[in-house]
Amino acid sequence: MEKKNRKMLIIALTLSLITAALVYIYISGIEPQQVPETEYMSIFAAARTIPEFTQITATDIEEIKVPKDLYTEDMVTDKEQIIGKWAVQSIIKGEFVRNARLADDKSLYFSYTIPEGTRAVSMNITEQVNVANLPRPGDYVDVVASFNREEDIHGDQTVTYPKITKVILQNVKVLALGQDTRLPADKLSEQPMTVTLAIKKEDVEKFVYASEFGIIRLALRTAGDESLIRTDGVVREDVTGLKGVVVETGAADADDADDKNDADKG
Repeated sequence: MEKKNRKMLIIALTLSLITAALVYIYISGIEPQQVPETEYMSIFAAARTIPEFTQITATDIEEIKVPKDLYTEDMVTDKEQIIGKWAVQSIIKGEFVRNARLADDKSLYFSYTIPEGTRAVSMNITEQVNVANLPRPGDYVDVVASFNREEDIHGDQTVTYPKITKVILQNVKVLALGQDTRLPADKLSEQPMTVTLAIKKEDVEKFVYASEFGIIRLALRTAGDESLIRTDGVVREDVTGLKGVVVETGAADADDADDKNDADKG
């Protein structure tokens, strides 16, 4: 019995050695995976918070290294493309300097901010006209005009224009409030005297006519809403229905004649 147990033990040890040898051979044959070396590149970030409309100097920026796979094309890699430029928006300390935040002297002129195909036109405003002073430069509004009843003579005919309210322009960009194209924090509650809108060049005359001879209101649009509506405008009947007293012309003339006869008899 003892001899049999010794034999089983020898067999177990032999198998263990063989298994260990096979595992060693297998592990030895595995080539270690090469971890790719991270590539870095130099870009520039704000060394301090740079307020908007500030000319950038060498002390305002610092060179940093970021993994190459984090780089995007709008990041600036050459400090000469930054120094001397103007920050058109605030750049927070540590934030990457991007081309979209930079402008040269020429680009700071207001005329370069007017969208192509439009004209910058200003009008006087009150808090009521300007939606309680809620629109900001960059917002979009609709222009609503109201006109009083008016008669115009064309040859031997008289044309009557009724009182009417109509949306005359839609999706119009607000360029400035007063002289501010971006409102600083200390002016957010200040009521401006004028608003400047980007009016399509073919609509400039329409807008000026409405602002000169009508009553203008601005309607602030939801951010991202570019939808347009088709409207013929509204007159009083569209709002209140026919609530007045209808008098037939013939009956009114007869009543006037009766009143005159009664007066003559008296």
